[in-house]
Amino acid sequence: MKSVTFILSLALAQSLAFASPQPTPVNVHIQRSPMDKLSIRLRQQNIQIQRDEKAGKLTKAQAKALKAQVEAIRQQEITDLKQNGTKTLTDTQVGQLNGQLNTLSKSIPIK
Repeated sequence: MKSVTFILSLALAQSLAFASPQPTPVNVHIQRSPMDKLSIRLRQQNIQIQRDEKAGKLTKAQAKALKAQVEAIRQQEITDLKQNGTKTLTDTQVGQLNGQLNTLSKSIPIK
């Protein structure tokens, strides 16, 4: 009887050890701070400008000018952070930078 129990215990332990891993949920919502969202938007703007230039929707000069505007917004973010003396921006500063990004987004031509 002990050997049957041992064999069943061993079989159960092996099935647990070699069980297929549970899949990671795809729809996991990650909480991002307003600063994280701002950084993502800046990165996405640069990517979109590069795509549009490659696709012929923007000339090299237009792309360069738009990239310079994205960099100016990034530099404003850095200046604001230094001015605050912290690693965060105020809600007002985030709003202003997002407003600048909104204006920039509208200046990228849609063809």
